[in-house]
This record gives sequence, structure tokens and C-alpha cells, in this order.
Amino acid sequence: MASGAERRRYERLPKNFRVEVREFKFPLAQQRPHEVCCTDISSGGLRVECPDRFEQGDKVTVKIHIPSLNKYHPGFLKVFETDSGQYLQAIAEIMWVEERGDEPGYALGIRFLDVDQDDWRALSNLIQKLLREQEAAEDKA
Repeated sequence: MASGAERRRYERLPKNFRVEVREFKFPLAQQRPHEVCCTDISSGGLRVECPDRFEQGDKVTVKIHIPSLNKYHPGFLKVFETDSGQYLQAIAEIMWVEERGDEPGYALGIRFLDVDQDDWRALSNLIQKLLREQEAAEDKA
């Protein structure tokens, strides 16, 4: 079996963005949001720390609050550069669930299933830029 690093298709960026996770059940508006924080993100998904349990295979909606996302968006959204209200929204699937040994709660691996193409490009551009900056800083050290 391939190791986790070999199976990964996208580079992961360690980043703590605020995320709202909701079960993907109708009516959507009646599903309780779970406020969580991601520990890393990629163009294919994210890892979050969550006090509530989800099951592998659960479908969810995620709303990831990403300051400066619009700056990496193709098209006219670059003009509207403010950090408030910038987020990526996607339908996703829980790929794995692990109990956190050190504190209560769970770590969840979440894979994006459906995301707006322009939002996905903006996220990919942001991740690539931040990873290049990290590499440059490590090279200087």
C-alpha cells in the first residue's frame, strides 16, 4: 500500500483557516454548522480538527474563510480586495476520521467533490504562492 505522501495528488499548505462544516442533507439551512479550524489545506481538500464526530463517507458542505482569496481569483474579483467575506465553498466528502489522543475531538480528512472552478484556481494559486514563499524563507535560513 502506498504511503500517505505518495498517494497525495496536491501539495499541502499548513494553514489555520476558519471553516464551517455542515452535513449535506436537505434542507441545508436546517443543518447545524460545525465551526472548526483547518490544520492544512490543498487544492484537493483539507484536514480539520473537529469536536464532533463525522463518519467516513459522509457528504458535507464546507465554507473556508480565506483572507486575500480574491487577489488570486481570475477576473474582476481582484478589484474587490478586502479580507472580510472571502471564502471558498464546496461540497466535500469525509475521507477518514481519527480520534485525537491528546484532547477530545477528531481529526477529519476532507476531499473536495464539487467546487467553483474560479474559486479552485484562486485556492491553487494562493497555495502555490505561499509554498514558494516558505521555500524561499527556508533557503535563506
